[in-house]
Amino acid sequence: MSNSSVWAIPLGGLGEFGMNMMALRCGDEIIVIDSGLMFPEAELLGVDIVIPDITYLKQRKQQVKAILLTHAHEDHIGAVPYVLGDLDVPVYGTKFTLALVKKKLEEHGLLENADLREIAPGQTISIGPFKIEFLHVTHSTIQCVALAVRTPMGTIIHTGDFKIDHTPVDGKSFDLDAFAKYGREGVLALFSDSTNVERPGYTPSERAVVPRFEELFRAAPRKSWSRAFRARCTVSSK
Repeated sequence: MSNSSVWAIPLGGLGEFGMNMMALRCGDEIIVIDSGLMFPEAELLGVDIVIPDITYLKQRKQQVKAILLTHAHEDHIGAVPYVLGDLDVPVYGTKFTLALVKKKLEEHGLLENADLREIAPGQTISIGPFKIEFLHVTHSTIQCVALAVRTPMGTIIHTGDFKIDHTPVDGKSFDLDAFAKYGREGVLALFSDSTNVERPGYTPSERAVVPRFEELFRAAPRKSWSRAFRARCTVSSK
């Protein structure tokens, strides 16, 4: 392949919920965006999880340079332990995303040898011909990023999952200015993914669940508060 060509190779997550994974290839170097699993439908009896087919990557493992994670949901990080069994590459993600990845790798006995590299919104890294800036976006979990990938052919924007939440629970707003900047510069391709985007209307802020949680805490006996807290954490991670 010529260094002046860029290929986008979806390996999962298109037309389905789960298994989000896309490879970007420029010349002989490949980066992978997300590594998610999918929970099976009822007809897949005896199957616990479904992961992307990474045959393309395994056949070119020397060319694969990194896995970049947009956020911590299972459909974007759940397959990391299975993929790292075949690909010995660094994994980039925010502090919260990598914290959940670490737990998964520990369960699979892979943590000790894993190369996990923490990034932050606004940070830029270079991997071969790719120059990647991480842009903060809001979603139903925290520390989510979109990727602005500069290539010899132009800039590719990969949004990851997102919703524009004007009152995010962590107080960190969607970085609309960064998207506007790239829009003014010109974008070669936009890969955008947001659940239920086809439906009309707006998704409420994550803060909308706070009053109900407060009601549950007030109504619950003090000895059950720890259980209510764990339930809140579980809901917030989905």
